[in-house]
Amino acid sequence: VLFFPLILATAILAQSPGNMPNVMNQLNIETIGKKLKDVIGADIQKNRKLLQELLDLHHNETAQIYKYIYESIEKLSKETFLTMSEFKNNTEDNLHNMDNTMKQNLQNINAKVESNDE
Repeated sequence: VLFFPLILATAILAQSPGNMPNVMNQLNIETIGKKLKDVIGADIQKNRKLLQELLDLHHNETAQIYKYIYESIEKLSKETFLTMSEFKNNTEDNLHNMDNTMKQNLQNINAKVESNDE
């Protein structure tokens, strides 16, 4: 029974002019809250923009690294292919030269054998 009058008295005091500091305090809290929201919101947007720039930079640098890797592989592949092709050609030339030299040596030996037989 005593509880109801206490609630009623609290409600009446909240509406009275003597309770003005509480109302001002509430307004200050709301004002501070709005200012904090604006500041924090701006900081969040700024940090979000920085993160996006970092992400874009990371993406661009990653793309450049992959481009460099692919170009290096292509260059090495071409150089390796050219080297192998040159090696093959040199080998074929050397084998052909050896074949001619061996034929000439065989002809010289046969000529000497024939001259010795006579």
